[in-house]
Amino acid sequence: MPDTIELYTDGGNRNTGVNKGGSVRPTDKSAWAALLRYGDHEKMLSGGEFGRTNNYMEIMAAIQGLTAIKRTDIPVNLYSDSAYVINTMQQQWYVKWRANGWRKQGKPVKNSELWQQLLAQVDRFDNLTFNKVKGHANNRDNNRVDAALNETMDKM
Repeated sequence: MPDTIELYTDGGNRNTGVNKGGSVRPTDKSAWAALLRYGDHEKMLSGGEFGRTNNYMEIMAAIQGLTAIKRTDIPVNLYSDSAYVINTMQQQWYVKWRANGWRKQGKPVKNSELWQQLLAQVDRFDNLTFNKVKGHANNRDNNRVDAALNETMDKM
């Protein structure tokens, strides 16, 4: 068997707000997907909710993917196209947020409940590496999780 588990994650939403980046409406479709690979074994996971932001779903994808991994002694490489997720984990922004009671510049950290769930998952693993991949490019597995989450939104 290989010596690592590969985990590709992605999240997205179909924001129907008046302007791009505007508030997500309660009826907007949102979804996440996670692809787990260990040797020849693969498992695709996906789920959706209404009214969630893209960033919310990016974090949710990482949480769901890590939760699905039972063996915590095998190194895991997590791949995401989300700068928000990757930078938070690689640069450990969460350390300061946690020390400040999940506040940033006096305001509550967005998605703090999800960050706490993600950190609980991260703590389970002996060796977990977060890797940035370019979104909507030529990374086959990143494109696969993107297609899976879009399929989930299509079904909603």
